[in-house]
Amino acid sequence: MQTVRELLEKAEESARKAVEKATPAVQKSVSTSMDAAGKGFNATMKSIDSATTREQLELLKAYRKVLGGQVDYVDSRIRTLESKAPASK
Repeated sequence: MQTVRELLEKAEESARKAVEKATPAVQKSVSTSMDAAGKGFNATMKSIDSATTREQLELLKAYRKVLGGQVDYVDSRIRTLESKAPASK
């Protein structure tokens, strides 16, 4: 019969292996998403560049609002996660 310590060690090892397997996939997904976001930004800027000066101003102001909303969302997620995270030493 296994001791509680042995069961905990096996569970810990199993969890560690699961995280190791998931981490590269998550990192790849985030990297792919960031690349796509960068390409989207460049395409948006090129599209805006072809507009008149007045249109560019309107488009850039609207785009800034969209990006601001995204920043606000990320900030909210960070605050939520920080409130749940254990205090660091």
